[in-house]
Amino acid sequence: METDVILEADVTPTQVAELAQVAEGYGIRGLWTQNFANGRDPFMSLMPAAAATRRIMLGAVVVSPYEMHPLKMANLVSTLNEASKGRGMMVIGGGGEWPGVLKVGYGKRVVGVGEAIAMVHRAVRGQVVKWDGEVFSARYFRSTWVKGEPPIIYAGATGPKMLDMAARFADGTMMSDIIEPMLPGTMQTLHDALERHGRKRGEFRVNNFCAFHVKRDREASFAEARREMMLRGWLGEEWYEPLLSAEEAAVVAANKNAFLTAYRTRSGEIKGVPPEICAKLVEGLSLAGDISDLDRHVERLKKFEAAGMTENALRLHDDPLEALHIIGRELLPRLQK
Repeated sequence: METDVILEADVTPTQVAELAQVAEGYGIRGLWTQNFANGRDPFMSLMPAAAATRRIMLGAVVVSPYEMHPLKMANLVSTLNEASKGRGMMVIGGGGEWPGVLKVGYGKRVVGVGEAIAMVHRAVRGQVVKWDGEVFSARYFRSTWVKGEPPIIYAGATGPKMLDMAARFADGTMMSDIIEPMLPGTMQTLHDALERHGRKRGEFRVNNFCAFHVKRDREASFAEARREMMLRGWLGEEWYEPLLSAEEAAVVAANKNAFLTAYRTRSGEIKGVPPEICAKLVEGLSLAGDISDLDRHVERLKKFEAAGMTENALRLHDDPLEALHIIGRELLPRLQK
């Protein structure tokens, strides 16, 4: 299983290039920039990194067809791919912040994302795209300038319907915060979908978005993890219930706003939720702690690899340079044993 990193959306293009060079030096497979509504453009932010690196894959996550037409997506990722000499990639999904900001309805989300991926998949290969779908349409499109190895097009897919769509149209999928109790069922769903659509497992990439909070300062790590907890599967029941007793799960359900407030105020305090519950959530939904916790986290990651994950995308937060050094010097050597 290869390792990727995902940067916070507040990193400047110059910093992205510097961090990409560090990540490349450690042998990290890919570096992703996030497509947040209040952040910098993810594709433009990667262009300096495309010039400054030679091997590391570069991608944007997650772009929604409800914010941008699929053919515009294809042009963006193809331009990044050209600049990086075949190292471009992107995740296309039905969620993200932009549709909400733009007040755009999702409509037929699974159908729309599937059509978008199919259109982008053709366009980045220089094929003619003429499309009359349920959600999108195009009269005639062809990027005659597209050459060489195409970018990797992932679906942002975790649930059964989206995974079936991903297996049909995409090069791979990036799942969102899959935790160990969800792993067997989710992977079986994906493998069944691949078989149904005549796809070979070894030709389909399987990535997982995973929050990485490990720091030299243990308390700072846990505070950061608590602050970001609301984003872990948007604290859906299937994410937190397997980690807690029924009584503890009821406390979380009754205090969702406290988790959201902690995220919005950048606070590590979850008011109304006992520390022991927060500790269980941090342990189950993220990788947190200090260097002494890495061996335990490696055991978990190796279970994901054994289940069929080909990549793991570690989401970095405060001080991404420190996180990269911990990943490169401490985590990767343990994973390679």
